[in-house]
Amino acid sequence: MRLPVQLANARFSFPPAELPDLSESGLDAATAADSVLRAHGDPALFASALAAGLAHDPAASRDRERTLDLVAIAAWRAGALGLRDDAVERLGTMDAGARRLAAAGTLGIDVEHLDEFRRRQQDDRFWWPGRAAERGYVLAAGGFRGLGGAWIRPPERAVRLADAVAFALLVADEWWRLDCDVWGARLTQLGGPPLTVDERDDGASIVIAPDTHLAWVHVRERA
Repeated sequence: MRLPVQLANARFSFPPAELPDLSESGLDAATAADSVLRAHGDPALFASALAAGLAHDPAASRDRERTLDLVAIAAWRAGALGLRDDAVERLGTMDAGARRLAAAGTLGIDVEHLDEFRRRQQDDRFWWPGRAAERGYVLAAGGFRGLGGAWIRPPERAVRLADAVAFALLVADEWWRLDCDVWGARLTQLGGPPLTVDERDDGASIVIAPDTHLAWVHVRERA
């Protein structure tokens, strides 16, 4: 593996889809997709996830609040980390009938896994059905800039930050911040070394090596 990847996306994928028409709900799908891009998400994945959810609940596209539920979940599913808390909260209200099917469809998981997914996401932001098959690895970030990645050299140092599952990495004399969860990873440059680090042991760690431009996030399975 030479490129950044979210391993959950390798397990759960969507067929390509056009951006759904949300005009009956009073929302602009193109504007929503642009917002996903600005939030470091994937607009094509957003379109596919949203279309998959609406396929289970077509009536949602005529109801503004129900559409907003699916838009928020699809944006998170597409890697927009800033919408994570909102999306998880909305999932907790979609617990019956077509709305439940739409929630699972937007996430790309089987509906029988929805309750466990919602429960586990409260204290394990990297959980997805079947994660154990990856031996604890959940994503790879960074990558060689010449192949479309972020870095010109392998990372030399990595530390855990105090924020929820965030890391700082030293690469070619520059510090980078990595924020991540099951669906997304966002790299941003820091102006200097991190001011505070965190030695907590919640099972999440980062793995680097001198022979790869990737930094791998690993989550220890709980007993």
